[in-house]
Amino acid sequence: MKLKLKTVDVWDTLLRRKCHPDTIKYATARYLYFKYFSKHNISDLDVLFNKRIEIEREIGKRTQASAFDDEYLFEEVIHEWCVYLFNSITSKELADIEHEVCQYEFDLELILTEPDSTIANLLNEYPSEKTLFLSDFYMSKSRLQALIDKNGLHDLVHDGISSADIKLNKRSGRLFDYVKENFAISASEWLHIGDNEWSDVKQPEKRGIKCIHYVPSESHEIRLQHESNFHDKSKIFQHALDVIESSLPNENNNHDNFKLGIKCSPFIVGYVLFILEKAFENNCEKIFFFTREGEFFIKAFGIIIEKLKFDLINVKFPEYEILEVSRLATFAASIGEVNVQEMMRVWNLYSTQSIHALFKTLNIDELLFTELLEKYSIDPAELIRYPWQDSRVQKLFADSKFIHLISSHRDTKKEELLSYLKGKGLSEETKNVCVVDVGWRGTIQDNIALVLPNVLFHGVYLGLAKYLNPQPNNSFKYAYGPDLNHSQDLPHYLDSVAPIEMITNSPSGSVVGYTKTDEGVVALRKVDAEENKAWENFTQDFQNGILTSLETWKSDVSIHVLTSKDFKPLAMKIWGGLISGSSENLNDAFENLNHNETFGLGGYVEKSNVPSFIDIFSSPFNWKKRKVLIDFVVANQWSDGIRKKRDISFLKRHLLASIIDFAIFYKHNLMRR
Repeated sequence: MKLKLKTVDVWDTLLRRKCHPDTIKYATARYLYFKYFSKHNISDLDVLFNKRIEIEREIGKRTQASAFDDEYLFEEVIHEWCVYLFNSITSKELADIEHEVCQYEFDLELILTEPDSTIANLLNEYPSEKTLFLSDFYMSKSRLQALIDKNGLHDLVHDGISSADIKLNKRSGRLFDYVKENFAISASEWLHIGDNEWSDVKQPEKRGIKCIHYVPSESHEIRLQHESNFHDKSKIFQHALDVIESSLPNENNNHDNFKLGIKCSPFIVGYVLFILEKAFENNCEKIFFFTREGEFFIKAFGIIIEKLKFDLINVKFPEYEILEVSRLATFAASIGEVNVQEMMRVWNLYSTQSIHALFKTLNIDELLFTELLEKYSIDPAELIRYPWQDSRVQKLFADSKFIHLISSHRDTKKEELLSYLKGKGLSEETKNVCVVDVGWRGTIQDNIALVLPNVLFHGVYLGLAKYLNPQPNNSFKYAYGPDLNHSQDLPHYLDSVAPIEMITNSPSGSVVGYTKTDEGVVALRKVDAEENKAWENFTQDFQNGILTSLETWKSDVSIHVLTSKDFKPLAMKIWGGLISGSSENLNDAFENLNHNETFGLGGYVEKSNVPSFIDIFSSPFNWKKRKVLIDFVVANQWSDGIRKKRDISFLKRHLLASIIDFAIFYKHNLMRR
């Protein structure tokens, strides 16, 4: 017998979403965050989302108080949400934003819906004189019909009722009563199809309406997966990693360094999202990635941001590029007065230093000072503890000839640096810029901030150690991981930073200065073949594993509306694993690293150069032996890695690791400032 009326639920019956329903609300919150942060200053998507949910409940309660069900229209919610967020704009601006947000979310619903795979066959099995959709949903009938039409179901269902329009819903049963009264239909002539056991089965059954509880197993399983992912982001992360590993080309299946990069990829995804978030929150139109680690970070950043730009075409994202800088190339230019106090910016970092190393740090020719060093009886190779207290050094810095030489050098270096920066669009006319580096105190940022005092620099780092120098007024810094200037969480992460530097390094050499060419001022690089061996043997494949993974992560970041906060617990766990010494390949690469320590130590330090027992036990009495030990400790601030070295004896590696631990303790607790 042909039915007079067939009604069908919309969500998870006619239509399926490719995500959890509330993920779309989160996506709208993200849109408001990126597009209008400067107008509402709310950086936490949870706060934005929860405020919307609160507004939905409040409107529902008001509707219920008027003898209806707790229903609301989408446009009402967006209006009150925007009124709350934007309390200092004109009514015209408010109306425009409301319209824009409504359109964005509805367009997202269009994109993220698809027809149920078997509902058409089921509807055709039960012919009826009339077919209507019945939906408990916050969008109007016209919007629901547009979603149905977009998904090719118009011929099956071209009319219906939304609870939001009539303020009555299936959940209470009053929507069924409304249909019965308005269509003069008896229960025996009516079939309802839907997925919700209470709203689509029990309520109509109470009224004698025949029901089909529509829960196809495969589609329902996907829906449950969306539900699980929404409430537990760790499942999204594990699924993504499983997908990436399973899709590896055969030649990479057994490549340990590449696979380690895959496992560590969430660490970098979280960081690049943090970079983007801080750039938006500080109204930075441009992001500069500092060499050398920035050359890797910008590749990762580009993969993620280009996907977001594609999805959020109405949002203006910051521009980004590499800035070729180093401590060596920027410090001399940033010097103010030439005196001992100014040099404390170096000596607070390196409290034992030779004059040779100081001249290397200043990037100036030591031969210019031969007579002066002889005059004050200073051996340039001698390690001087607390140089600022040494009478010879004090006399040197009071010498007018010395001051003139350093001042002239500073002026030249400053002119070169400013010319280079201007060529990159960075000058005193710039307002806010974001700068990115691996860490750990942001001294390059400080140097540039001193050279451009009218520019606000917002530095983003993996971690920040305790500042040892006064911070420029125009310099602001943010850490994704530990920031010991604000909290003592995870301080040991910053005791072993060298492995993190190594895995984010690039092979393109260190910037040692700038020179004028016909095309403008360009950076000079010094490439060390020995230093690059670690990159070639380990880091290159490790980074390729990460960058390959990001091609998958970019879609998950987009569709699941993932933020740096979502990734942070896993990112910190990965960081901790990297410095635990558990990866033999990482340990081996680090042991053979030839690290550039020209700034501070005056040259390259081979981490494979292990002090002998004679070096260790003679160091308190012999400054040359002490230099060997100090160089080793500075270059190998990773005691866990040393404890796992396989090429030295058990006794020596544990002795050296203990010395490193003591040096770190001394630095944190006993060292003079």
